Amino acid sequence: MEKRKSSEPTAPLWCLSYGDMVTNMLCFFVMLFSFAHFQDNKRLGLVLNAAFGKNITLSSQTGAGQKILGGERGILLMPHPNRFNEMPRIVKKVKKHLLNSPLTEKIGVTGSDQNVKLRIPSEVLFFSGQANLREGSDKLLIALAPVLGQISNDIRIDGHTDDIPTSGSGFPSNWELSSARACSIVRFFTEQTDMDPMRFSAQGYGSTRPEVENSTEENRTRNRRVEIVILSQKRKRSNDEEKWE
Repeated sequence: MEKRKSSEPTAPLWCLSYGDMVTNMLCFFVMLFSFAHFQDNKRLGLVLNAAFGKNITLSSQTGAGQKILGGERGILLMPHPNRFNEMPRIVKKVKKHLLNSPLTEKIGVTGSDQNVKLRIPSEVLFFSGQANLREGSDKLLIALAPVLGQISNDIRIDGHTDDIPTSGSGFPSNWELSSARACSIVRFFTEQTDMDPMRFSAQGYGSTRPEVENSTEENRTRNRRVEIVILSQKRKRSNDEEKWE
């Protein structure tokens, strides 16, 4: 007797194509997820080569743009909750300290969310065209040392000049003069106080960042200055940073 054919319905053919598509999409997103966790460019390149059948080379050079993400890859570091209150607190602390010392009456203090600047006229610290601290100026810097020592932030010393070219000063240009003056102050703080030298850096801007136009002698005097800049972020000093070869 002939067997009766099965009457059970079969799946339509389009289900096979749909199943293949879903499987491919799953593999694709798993591969993307794995890329997000790669720390080694060489390993990532091998996976890409195997996937696409092409020789793909990943560059290890860092671009010149501003960093947006920091720390571990894929993790956005949020500011410390007290970070926004840090600079105003430092401004108040510095101004309160300056009120107690008549030596610091010529120092101007300004603050922003990025830094706090202590502005000192150049003639208070240096003779014209020279980078060695003039006699007696060390008393002013010593008066600043206690409050700077109480703050853990890094400090950058900025040197500024007017637009008059140097002549007979031993410095080829205002770049060298402003840099040497900034370095003199850094050297004083690191050699004459117990503050950590790793906190300090020096920069010389010459006449490139005037406060006002160098149109009068009064304005030029104002532009000749040294700024002690208290930075809002602590610089990372780890020697264990990842290096690319």
